[in-house]
Amino acid sequence: MALHMKIDPDAPGDASLVLAAEVIQAGGIIVYPTDTLYGIGANAWNAQAVARVQEIKRRQEAKPILIIVDSIEAARDVTGGISDTARRYMDRFWPGPLTLVMAAAGRLPQELSLGRGTVGVRFPRHATCRRLLALCGCPLTSTSANISGEQTPATAAAIEKAIGQGIDLYLEAGILPKSPPSTVLDVSGTRPRLLREGAITTDQLLSVGIPIDR
Repeated sequence: MALHMKIDPDAPGDASLVLAAEVIQAGGIIVYPTDTLYGIGANAWNAQAVARVQEIKRRQEAKPILIIVDSIEAARDVTGGISDTARRYMDRFWPGPLTLVMAAAGRLPQELSLGRGTVGVRFPRHATCRRLLALCGCPLTSTSANISGEQTPATAAAIEKAIGQGIDLYLEAGILPKSPPSTVLDVSGTRPRLLREGAITTDQLLSVGIPIDR
């Protein structure tokens, strides 16, 4: 049976987050609040844990899972290196709702990239995410807490009802404020390509001074 811990997402206490970090370090799966919606979190270095996240999502066709990190240095660890182009977007928009798709580090589990050789990485501004990352000491998966193709429920209780088995710990933060999803920009090639416009607009991306394919 899953554990439930109530937290203030803007000022989370360490007691709940330490427990969540211990669950993650032991290979467990949590549901936690992010700056966009509730996400499913696991240690991104743990192939078995990432595979469990894919199973929980019940995707008919497996899709790559993005990860969150707590610094540009941590992003360098999970990628094949940070290009000058990627660094310009990081300097402008991180921490914040911009996911950058970059070449994946060779030691990342294949369950994350599914053989595509790339990984989506975001450095969130959200207080809970950042403290949880610091306590875990590892990057976290950050895929929406829902069954693939369905809406993400607004509360932890509703998520548990929809998902059923598989989650070890829920960090409950009530109904999260509505916000657009992160913008997703692929910077793995010679020219950036916009995969999804979200909280950061195309015009804001173009303010960096780099042409973008759409």
